[in-house]
Amino acid sequence: MPVVRPSTLLALPLLAIIAVGALSACSGDPGHPETTTEAALSQSPVADALYRCITAHGWEVTLSDDGGIDASSDTIPAEQYDRYLADTWACNSEVTARFPVDDRQKRLLYDAELRENDCLQSQGYAVADAPSLQVFLDGWDAAPWSAMASSGVAEQSQTMTEEEWQSINRTCPQPVPGTLH
Repeated sequence: MPVVRPSTLLALPLLAIIAVGALSACSGDPGHPETTTEAALSQSPVADALYRCITAHGWEVTLSDDGGIDASSDTIPAEQYDRYLADTWACNSEVTARFPVDDRQKRLLYDAELRENDCLQSQGYAVADAPSLQVFLDGWDAAPWSAMASSGVAEQSQTMTEEEWQSINRTCPQPVPGTLH
């Protein structure tokens, strides 16, 4: 589940990104990506859709090839943060409706998150105990679990250089929606 790193003090709402990051690139037929005529911007059609929606609302964010969305206090003033959050949540709802998640994708994401959690721990980062599969599935709608978001990396990301952030993401890649098989 791709988690964004705030480039300064302001980030996309973490839960929205976790939820969107966990979405499959599926529509009515599980395992088949949604057909689109828009050019791919990243490895994740879900992240592409969220990015397009947020930028259509007028917000200046960036999208990395791996589907990470970065927001900055340089482009989103603190006094507009509440409006930004509202727009991001609205986009999250729209994207969630376009890319429903089936049980197969949830199980694949859970397995990928466990691998990422182990990797982060092997790199010396503090990690939370992973939930059981049943707890992960039961909490899906309210609070989807992410290894990266629940690790020490999430806190440290605000002070990491871009090179450090990219290095940990290469070493312990975050699961990318639509690429899990």
